[in-house]
Amino acid sequence: MSEQPFMQLYVGDYLADTLDLTTEEHGAYLLLLMTMWRHNGKLPNDHRKLARIARVHPPKWKRVWAGIEHFFVVSGDVVTNRRLAKEMEKARLKSASRAEAGAKGGRAKALKNNEQAEANATGLPKHSSEVRDQTEKEEPIGSSKKRGSRLTEDWRLPLDWGRWAVEQGMDEFSVRREADRFRDYWIGVSGKNGAKLDWLATWRNWIRKALDDRQAKTDRHQPVGRQGYVNAGAFGMIPEVG
Repeated sequence: MSEQPFMQLYVGDYLADTLDLTTEEHGAYLLLLMTMWRHNGKLPNDHRKLARIARVHPPKWKRVWAGIEHFFVVSGDVVTNRRLAKEMEKARLKSASRAEAGAKGGRAKALKNNEQAEANATGLPKHSSEVRDQTEKEEPIGSSKKRGSRLTEDWRLPLDWGRWAVEQGMDEFSVRREADRFRDYWIGVSGKNGAKLDWLATWRNWIRKALDDRQAKTDRHQPVGRQGYVNAGAFGMIPEVG
């Protein structure tokens, strides 16, 4: 059985090639072609079976076959059709191409889903692995001077930026809160002061300052106790001052 369920019929070509066929010969020819398509482009060279496929009574078959025989190629024990064989090969190549495109799309979707699941597991904002920087601006050709860029209003904290902050000792809730402050602050800064050459470096400095401020506040208002640890889920063990 053929893996290609749709047989292409070029009506103009068909009619041009079959102007001299009778209605009965048309029917027999089309039935043979359609059955041949469903059987991988070939039929048995058995006239009793061919007549049965074409729905032609045996006494009439010899006359009908004489009218359509020139459309077929008889080779040994099989009967084929050159045009149908070409169309089957085209359909097979197109199907293979679509399958490959579908597989690539499936792999891309699976990667995206994995990233989404990972982001959900950590509780931090998701980001795509595609190469895209929400804050990057292209430098004009020929310019020798680097220009900064502003933070976009739809900026979201990349996952790896959040991980870095957790690795420095900040809990995930605080990372999300600092990300909101970071975005609101830099979007609200006017003029050139709101443009930065490296937003990742700016984020790291922001987190370091937040941690330093927290430590300074702890040192002022809380006696130093024993060193303990809290579980930070997927990020490992993070020391907690207590």
